[in-house]
Amino acid sequence: MKKLLLLIVFFGIFLALLKIVPIVKNGAKAPDTSRNIPKITVKQKITGQDDFSSYQIEEDKTALDLLKQSSSPVTVGEKENAYVAGINGIKAEAEKQEFWAFYVNDKMSSVGAGSYKLKNGDKIEWKVENY
Repeated sequence: MKKLLLLIVFFGIFLALLKIVPIVKNGAKAPDTSRNIPKITVKQKITGQDDFSSYQIEEDKTALDLLKQSSSPVTVGEKENAYVAGINGIKAEAEKQEFWAFYVNDKMSSVGAGSYKLKNGDKIEWKVENY
């Protein structure tokens, strides 16, 4: 009787674990379909690149989120207060009065990269400029 009870408890725990732990296939977690966040497509070009590259990114993300997803930026501060000091090893040099400017659809942005919410079809361009 104890063996049967032990077997039932073990089987119950096994079933409970199947519900809690995501199923793994080929070493990867099963995709989380409970959060189906819509994506938008934007283009981005960084000084030194020949042309714009296309990216898919979740809605409600910022130009700074895109930059972090697609390159290796150096920032000072966070989120809407972030200042981009370098991208992919190219630094804006203060002694040369340089800064990283970003353009949205060929116009210099009037807000910081961490504040600008991307829209589908946006063209973001990063350039080192002088002040």
